[in-house]
Amino acid sequence: MESTNNPKARSSRWSSVLTDVHFWVPVAVLIAGLFLLSFTH
Repeated sequence: MESTNNPKARSSRWSSVLTDVHFWVPVAVLIAGLFLLSFTH
């Protein structure tokens, strides 16, 4: 079992989050929605 204190495991976890499309697509949609909402008001 991997230890969570391993910096290599932590960096690989961060790189997997930063390159995950399923994380960035909702973030982009949320930002675009807030931008359009503020633009229309």
